[in-house]
Amino acid sequence: MLAAVTLLLLHILPTHGHSPAHNHDHIARHALPGAWFQPSDHAVRALFARDDFPAVGSDAWVASLPPFTPDGSHTPDITKLPQAWVDAYNAAKAAGNIPDIPPSTTGGQYPNNLDPKSTTICSSFIGCRAPEDHFNVPDGTLALNFDDGPTEFTGQLLDFLKTNNEIATHFVIGYSIQQNVSAWELLLASGHDLAAHTWSHQQLTTQTDMEVVSELGWSMNIIYLSTGGRVPRFWRPPTGDADNRVRAIAKYVFGMEMVVWNQDTEDWSLTETPPPTTTAVIAGQMNTWLNGPKSPGLMILEHELSNLSLAAFMAAYPLMKSAGWNTQSAARLINTDGAYRNAPGPTGTVTAAGLLDFKGVGPSDTTNSTGNTGSSGSSSVVNSSVVKPTGSVSGGTKPA
Repeated sequence: MLAAVTLLLLHILPTHGHSPAHNHDHIARHALPGAWFQPSDHAVRALFARDDFPAVGSDAWVASLPPFTPDGSHTPDITKLPQAWVDAYNAAKAAGNIPDIPPSTTGGQYPNNLDPKSTTICSSFIGCRAPEDHFNVPDGTLALNFDDGPTEFTGQLLDFLKTNNEIATHFVIGYSIQQNVSAWELLLASGHDLAAHTWSHQQLTTQTDMEVVSELGWSMNIIYLSTGGRVPRFWRPPTGDADNRVRAIAKYVFGMEMVVWNQDTEDWSLTETPPPTTTAVIAGQMNTWLNGPKSPGLMILEHELSNLSLAAFMAAYPLMKSAGWNTQSAARLINTDGAYRNAPGPTGTVTAAGLLDFKGVGPSDTTNSTGNTGSSGSSSVVNSSVVKPTGSVSGGTKPA
């Protein structure tokens, strides 16, 4: 039955293209779509189905976390995936909706000299933007969004945002949630919007299909379990690394829409030795962006990884307001229905049972530590001049 329902709801992935780089001053306004490429009642609702939600941090909650691989890492074991996820993937693959693109050797590099800029692959790591990718927001608006939480710095960020009456979208990492339960509880209580950033922050194009299913599914599941059944609508690829295969798995199996960015602070690297950027450099970038054109709006990539990354945002915030930007949560700018597929927001009624009936034994190395996991990823940087399609003002990628 699940396979039949899924097949009815699937659509063929559209052809993806890219255009030459454009100067920011000459970017045409790209209207946001009134609806995405698939129906709102995507079969994802059948993938996560339970009516009891254990308290965050409880033994039952811990037991619902993914089983890890036997090597002692925090990578989910793909041999123990929920069967509903596997069935949904198989249905999408059989319908021809998951393209046969081989895993990359690293972000933007593929075997057999395959062209990452081609419409067949469209690697977001090198800046190719597919039609359904979200990276711009309406004119005059600035999308508040932060990656890689929760961390030991999340509480400080939430205090600042509360003081300024702001709501942001947080692209959270599953394993960071597991390692920072207290910070996660603060984030859950804040009323902010939540979106998926995978389970263990892998470069997804280097993964097999079932590893991608695992990374996306488990990150959705921990949000679902912790929010009374809310199904996240949006996700962001670690290091900005996705292609048409990864996009298709996220879309056709889990009904998620990909969000990237149009400006990048590289603030994740502020604690590197030596740092590829500095707070002074970021301040200069912010001054240029915030005093620049308001079409399209700004989707600036920022992180809640360190005191330095928070300081860079907090220092720029007064200029965001004085320059006249309408600051709002990224999810709410992208879709007026909000961050969740089955609920109007962090509060309110959840419609339909959510995502996954998994009541396993949990990972063997589960802890409730509130220490920072430092999951910023690798430090690879791609030259932004490689490809910058129409509408994109930042083709470079780095750990997100």
